[in-house]
Amino acid sequence: MELVYQTDGKRVVVNPDLLVIACDPRGLEPVMDFTPQEKPLLDALRNFTFYTTCLRVYPRTTQDRVVILAPDVVESQSGLVQGYRNETAKQWGLPAANSATTNIVTTYQMVGINGTSDPGALAAQRSAFLDDPPSWWPFQPGRYEIVQVEEHQDGAVHPAVNPLFTPYFNQFPAAALGAGAPWRWLSIQGMNDTVYVHASTCFESVLHCWSYLNMLLAARPQLLAAPKDSTIVVIGAGVSGLLFAQRFIDEGFTDVSLLESTNRFAGKTHSLQVPDQGGTSIAELGTCYLSPAYDEMAQALSEFTVGNARVPVAHGSERGIVVGAPPNEKVMAFSDYGLMVACQSLGFGWPCSTAKQDAAYLKLLEAALFYVGLRLEIFGTIDGVMPTSRPAGDPYGVFSKTFAQFLDDNGMGVLKGYLMYAYQVQGYGDLDKIPAYYGLVWITPDIAQPFGCTSGVTAWQNGWEDVWDQMVTKRAMNITLNTRVMSIRR
Repeated sequence: MELVYQTDGKRVVVNPDLLVIACDPRGLEPVMDFTPQEKPLLDALRNFTFYTTCLRVYPRTTQDRVVILAPDVVESQSGLVQGYRNETAKQWGLPAANSATTNIVTTYQMVGINGTSDPGALAAQRSAFLDDPPSWWPFQPGRYEIVQVEEHQDGAVHPAVNPLFTPYFNQFPAAALGAGAPWRWLSIQGMNDTVYVHASTCFESVLHCWSYLNMLLAARPQLLAAPKDSTIVVIGAGVSGLLFAQRFIDEGFTDVSLLESTNRFAGKTHSLQVPDQGGTSIAELGTCYLSPAYDEMAQALSEFTVGNARVPVAHGSERGIVVGAPPNEKVMAFSDYGLMVACQSLGFGWPCSTAKQDAAYLKLLEAALFYVGLRLEIFGTIDGVMPTSRPAGDPYGVFSKTFAQFLDDNGMGVLKGYLMYAYQVQGYGDLDKIPAYYGLVWITPDIAQPFGCTSGVTAWQNGWEDVWDQMVTKRAMNITLNTRVMSIRR
């Protein structure tokens, strides 16, 4: 194998024993000789575009929410501002945020698969929103600054990215899922001395990148059985590339190098350290939350989380959902919203009597238990790892139906209000458009339970980037930044 890349104006040729694609493989199509098995998978992939901005804003009303999401805007996937997270409130609490002159917030915008994703257009939509905001935006119209701070990585200092414009959540459409695309990825792993570990092979989250790596190594034990002095080149120093390098370094491999096209490592992880309230607030523009499903991974990576505790994010009524159309929209507590959707789906209307609300809660619990059982039947597991075995056929419309259709057709429509938040706020699309397969993968039993006032959602106190900083430093990773791959011949 021959890989040619350029860095600092120099042309470098290497001959890897193992090539690891930890970037979006579609970006290598002009220079890499993809096989007839690989090319159809690449051509089938689709993605959203995510645009997040960290702002310094000025409160105008008393706040009672840390996070607000507008589901109708999410569903449009048109690039409009769909919600925000108050980083000041997350870090210091709502009383501190309300008493402060300024707050730090992160806004979210998303463009769907077939939408026009242009940074300039998204910036214009954000500006229009901020200059003439809806009633649920509790900050002064037209008064804001885009935060500019520095990022420190492995001894290097450079301006932090803000806003973040990034392709997000690579996914297969229904036809490709039905044809077994995720499992075809697994079947070609190791062919031509190449493995793929980018999020496009599994799911977008850190948890799924880590889980997929474990599954890959279990399915291809010969990878770890190779000579320890094998030359391993990882293209991409994002989350999946760092996880792969760490694992192989820990297994005793001595020649592991990473090539990164940008001036920084950590990929979609951007943990801005913003001066705020006499201290520092962490604004996550990319990788952000953890759920209880992350516990095993967090324990496995505990060496890299020293001094970086998991802290709760927006429990109970601190999570707000926007309902209604301007100028009559209002913000409901997440638990109330979930109950309202359940009551409406049962024909009770809203508001309704306490007796009907109690009946709706009972239906919610029944539906959650049924969901867990049905998911176990389909995938053969209750965890959140991409299933190692492919479901036979299209059971219950897992591939051919949207997640919302799947829930409705199987008597679980009452759950949609609760699952909407658990799924959509992560940026993975909306229940009415995403194939049921992806919803089922993400909504594990621990987050399927409709206990509205509690939440297992957490964030790292010092940000996700601190995890990768510690990993790179403690494993003395060999990362070459600002590289451009010129050719790959296998």
